[in-house]
Amino acid sequence: MNKNFAILRTLPRHSQWQLLAVVLFIIIGSALRLIWATDMEWKSEEKWMFEQAQQIARGLEPLPIEGMRSGVKIPNPGMTVWWFALIAVFAHNPTAMVRWVQCVNILTIWLFFGFVFWQIAPQKRQPWLWGLAIASVNPLAVVLSRKIWIPDLLTPFCFLVFLGHWFRKKYWGGFLWGIAGALIGQVHMGGFFYAFGLLLATIWYDNKHKTFKETAWVAWLLGTVLGSIPLIPWLWAVLPHMGGYTRTAVSLLVPKFYFHWWTTALGVNLSNPLQKAFWSYFLREPVIFNIPTYLMIPTHLFLLGIGIYPIYRYFKTRKQLRISASKEQIDADLNFYLKALAFGVGGVFTLSEVTVQPYYIIIVFPFLFIWLALVYKNKTRLLITITLLQLFITLTFLTFIHRTGGVPGPGYGIVYRLTS
Repeated sequence: MNKNFAILRTLPRHSQWQLLAVVLFIIIGSALRLIWATDMEWKSEEKWMFEQAQQIARGLEPLPIEGMRSGVKIPNPGMTVWWFALIAVFAHNPTAMVRWVQCVNILTIWLFFGFVFWQIAPQKRQPWLWGLAIASVNPLAVVLSRKIWIPDLLTPFCFLVFLGHWFRKKYWGGFLWGIAGALIGQVHMGGFFYAFGLLLATIWYDNKHKTFKETAWVAWLLGTVLGSIPLIPWLWAVLPHMGGYTRTAVSLLVPKFYFHWWTTALGVNLSNPLQKAFWSYFLREPVIFNIPTYLMIPTHLFLLGIGIYPIYRYFKTRKQLRISASKEQIDADLNFYLKALAFGVGGVFTLSEVTVQPYYIIIVFPFLFIWLALVYKNKTRLLITITLLQLFITLTFLTFIHRTGGVPGPGYGIVYRLTS
């Protein structure tokens, strides 16, 4: 810790200002997750999860084998409810429960921030830190930190899997990777794709670099077996129905995983929670003195341009980019995780023919945001602009929901404070 403070004092002034800006954005993002807690969504799924958790916490119901039915028509593992039941031991009303969810997500961001200072060399920190800044204020990331819903508990497990994998050459790291990887799929079934995709990418990488034997595979196996024990009753119950999960070959032609990665990183996919209201009402925001400003339209268009330009530049000058990249100091670790999550996890999702929903993409938190920061590495002003615009969208969204009380019908629905 003292070493980090010494390094901080020796940083150039512009680097110090960047660090202060990142910390400020993370603080603001933390506050965004906490304000207006009673404006949370309160539809059938949130009500069901709260009631089930309360019944289990009070000893009125046993721990279930199966959880809520998933979008692919297969019940989630029972552990999806267990974690909320654990929270329900301390939280006896929906507002208190969602406060726990919010705080867990805030803690996860700060844990990643601490990890960067602990393990990443100062000259390689910029994309990591700016990725966390963007993740802190990103619209969908904030929305998925403020609900009594299964995907809202994924991010802490993303951190645990990543931490264990980073230290996979140590016995405790291999064990943590194994047990967290087994548990994350029981929090949300998308976690199974994450764990399997990361495993495949690691085996490929270790074989390629002749480091396969350096990984604590025995510890990983032990953690995986222990973490999978609660999964056995669920597998026994759902295996006969596994062949009937909802899938479509169109997913092979239109890999939505990558589309959602791109739009979520840019902060332009609030059409998912708002649905039709996004086009009919939200793009008119912010409304000032009952006058629509329509500022959401140029904001979204600018961010879309931010996402399109690097794709255009890559296909136009890919040879020059390969030459310039070879001359730069490449963060091999970050490069591995981005490829492992993009091609390993994304590939497994795509080949499974599952229709990937926008909220599934939180499984690769926060690396989709770190990817965007890496694309614009060393362009600090642009990174600040991207982060500020995403903050603007998030603030506008929260204000819109608070002012209107939610959106009737499918999507966000009417907020909790107006239905309780």
